[in-house]
Amino acid sequence: MMQNAPALDLDAELSADAEIVRNEARDAVPLGREALKVDAQLVRIPESKRRQYQKVVAQAKRALKLSAENAHSDAARIAFKAVQLAPDLALTNHVMGLMLYRLGRLSRALDFFQRAWELDPNDAEIYQKLGLVAWKLDMLEAAEKFYRIECRLAPDKTDGIINLAGVLRDQGKFEEAIEILRTAIYANQESYELWNSMGTVINDSGKPEEASTFYLEALRLKPEYGRAHNNMANVYELLGEPEKALPHYEEALKDPADEMEEATMRHGRSMVLLAAGRIAEGWAANEARLDPNRAQATLFSMKMPMWDGVDPGEIRGKTVVLVGEQGLGDEVLFMNIVKDMLEAIGPDGQLRIACEYRLMPIVGRSFPEAVVGNHLSATIEGREIRTTPKLDAGADFWTPMATPLRAFRPTLDSFPKEPGFLKASPEYLDQFKAQLDTFGNGLKVGILWKSLRMDAQRSKFFSAFDAWEGVLKTPGVDFVNLQYGQVEDELALARERFGVDIHQPRDIDLKMDLDKVAALAASCDLVLGPMNATSNLAAACGGKVWFIHARSSTWTLLGSDRQHWYPQTRSFFGNGFQDWDNTFTRIACELASLASGHNG
Repeated sequence: MMQNAPALDLDAELSADAEIVRNEARDAVPLGREALKVDAQLVRIPESKRRQYQKVVAQAKRALKLSAENAHSDAARIAFKAVQLAPDLALTNHVMGLMLYRLGRLSRALDFFQRAWELDPNDAEIYQKLGLVAWKLDMLEAAEKFYRIECRLAPDKTDGIINLAGVLRDQGKFEEAIEILRTAIYANQESYELWNSMGTVINDSGKPEEASTFYLEALRLKPEYGRAHNNMANVYELLGEPEKALPHYEEALKDPADEMEEATMRHGRSMVLLAAGRIAEGWAANEARLDPNRAQATLFSMKMPMWDGVDPGEIRGKTVVLVGEQGLGDEVLFMNIVKDMLEAIGPDGQLRIACEYRLMPIVGRSFPEAVVGNHLSATIEGREIRTTPKLDAGADFWTPMATPLRAFRPTLDSFPKEPGFLKASPEYLDQFKAQLDTFGNGLKVGILWKSLRMDAQRSKFFSAFDAWEGVLKTPGVDFVNLQYGQVEDELALARERFGVDIHQPRDIDLKMDLDKVAALAASCDLVLGPMNATSNLAAACGGKVWFIHARSSTWTLLGSDRQHWYPQTRSFFGNGFQDWDNTFTRIACELASLASGHNG
């Protein structure tokens, strides 16, 4: 029976799936084979007690050796024996935490790392582990504190600096991260990892071209460095040159730090293939999105076989569950293929659509031939898994919504030419058209400008609200707010600085009432904004939408200059990345022309 150590049911932990990673901890220094040097830890044990701990030290070394050979379960069992024998020793708790970390049991690993810290708070190595687990669990403030302590205890090591900079970057503290890295690079000019880390901070701040200088220096110092190749691929994709990104992905995949990094690289490569217009190849490669090693993968627990989307003949006459995946906007986008699925299954089979519950009314109305339900997210052994318990019974196959694109959208010519595949509520359409008429006699333009989740990495894909000034001052336009979330500051800014009232629609929750949102957006003469759930709904209902993109290489464009998913829409982007001035100047000009021809 362990004393003073975290309780642990090892068999349960070994049989459980890896815990979901909430933050990719991009470019963190990995815990490699030398993740813990036992001899260095021995120095930390009082000499009078070293003989007493000879057996458990030997077990700790054996566990680390087996783990380095990828025998993680056997290693965990030996580490467990060691911590049972010496629960009051920092080393045994440290090793047990490391074994659980490598099994993907992050929260349990954190328990043992914390216990090791309590027993030896001056060990710099334990702060590295605490910081990495906290980072992956998206506990960014805690991770920052751990890394600051590591840097103080081991000021000559660059690992802590690189990880601290990454956590600061993920919190949007770009200037602080850059200053820390600048000082470190001055003292360690041959450290390719420091140069790469600086590039990542600058890239996430929205300056990919500037970031490339640092990535290229990392590659000069270590030409085979996979992370820097991966990051250069990302730079080229942001700059609208996906074909130049692909060779860097090929090199990156020769040197991934671990399985998670490899899965992320493969997914990134698939997105770039699509952005380059290599559509069929891109859809095939995009199955990498389902790899459970990828931090952002949607995971599923289904009872029936998965259809791989290659041969539509396999689902003829079958009952198939089509399951929504990724974000809400993606679910709407991927429903572009529902009509094809219905035709492929035929009258003797049945299509069951598992969508986000807020979409059920509009999906049911749009596809009466299908059975429509909602998917659920259940927590199984610590991971969030998507399930469809109400739609599974008697089904022959299931498939994630993006997978059938392999069969039905292999080329641009295979996309539908008619606008709209969802049907807005006629009742709500009438209600909102009447409401919009009360806003004035101008062109009714619905606008949205941000995502509900605006973390440091995502924010660079959305313009500042100030960039909208020229558009909002267009004469003859009545602007309607379609942006969900907190918008009071932007509405006040438009009124006080631009002299423009953006009308707030009544009797609608712009986040939750998606059936009403679809009708409101479709009632507008035009919708302007980035691709998100609202703009996708507007376009899917056949509405006129002008999408605003940060770059020309957005994967949904599939190598073209418009969204073929919605033939009635247009896409606006500038040269390179974040060329908002040119983008909004073009939109303002086009909008003025459209408004001048509008007859209230």
